[in-house]
Amino acid sequence: AARVVQLSSASDVDQALINENDRLVVIRWGYDSDPLCKALDKMLESVSNKCINIASFCTVDIDEVPDFKIEHKLYDPFTLMFFYRQKPTKINTGTSSERYIDAMHPLTENLLAKMVEATYKSLKNR
Repeated sequence: AARVVQLSSASDVDQALINENDRLVVIRWGYDSDPLCKALDKMLESVSNKCINIASFCTVDIDEVPDFKIEHKLYDPFTLMFFYRQKPTKINTGTSSERYIDAMHPLTENLLAKMVEATYKSLKNR
């Protein structure tokens, strides 16, 4: 079964991005203890099983790993970003193209899975 990997250092993050050439890497930046992050992490667990062939899912506690805060402007309780071939990529939400997602509303497991699939397809078809 797929699982969401907790990355606990900057080099863990780098390795997670470097080691994935074919799939998206979905990273939840935030605070592990935050209720929003906990809710999103549960959603990621579920979606990771549906999307195992097209994405790997990771979480990063930005208190523990502050290295990317400035580079990725991580000021919100959580920020969900998609990476492809080591670079941040735009997320196809179905209605728009976003650099990141930082709100739970209207996020659902189903919608998140659709975003992963749509984003992956648009990158593969380039």
